[in-house]
Amino acid sequence: MLSDSLDRIFIRPLTASQVLLVAIALTLASSLYCVIYTTLAGRGEPLIEGIIWAGLNIVPWLVCFELAKRLGFWFAQLGIIVVFAVGMSLLDTLIYNSTIMFELTRRLPGAAIIAGMLTLSSIMKGIASDRVATKKLVSAHELPLLVDQIGWVVAAGNYVELHGAGAPILHRMSISAMEKLLSAHDFVRIHRSVLVRRQSIKGLAGNILTLDNGQTFKIGNRYRWALQ
Repeated sequence: MLSDSLDRIFIRPLTASQVLLVAIALTLASSLYCVIYTTLAGRGEPLIEGIIWAGLNIVPWLVCFELAKRLGFWFAQLGIIVVFAVGMSLLDTLIYNSTIMFELTRRLPGAAIIAGMLTLSSIMKGIASDRVATKKLVSAHELPLLVDQIGWVVAAGNYVELHGAGAPILHRMSISAMEKLLSAHDFVRIHRSVLVRRQSIKGLAGNILTLDNGQTFKIGNRYRWALQ
């Protein structure tokens, strides 16, 4: 469970809904902290001030980290950090009438934290890829998951849904392209819109295939031969 949570944080990009939930949680937590801190300091501020502060100083770093996780090269990740640091600083100079150098200096700790998290993400990807040969990470430009974390794939228009232990992840790729990508990892197509991991197949009764987790699929006649 802990390993899966770490994978979700540092390796697998979050979905848009997950990013929104994390952003809301961080905003509420940091806003509450600001209210408590300023109250204890004798200059209590309204909750809205804390929310605005979080929106300007916390949430952008979350978005920065999620975007950088999707990039495969360290210089591209560094570029994203710089862009966000400069953008946040410029916005604060307009809102608070401060200087750009002061605001950039305030962003250095946040930038360092994001860089450290991305470094940890890279290390974790390397560790995961060394566990077993089949557990290597497909290029970040191709898949947002480790191959061994995918149980089955379902077509969804111009996208595919990657199903594993957690919530499905929507990824822009055709089912045919995904089939070519995963064929080397023992995935088999059982329907025009479904790919499954061969070793996860538990049984076949008529035209109904059952996986070891109880998930069932109807097999397309033209793909039955692939299961022989």
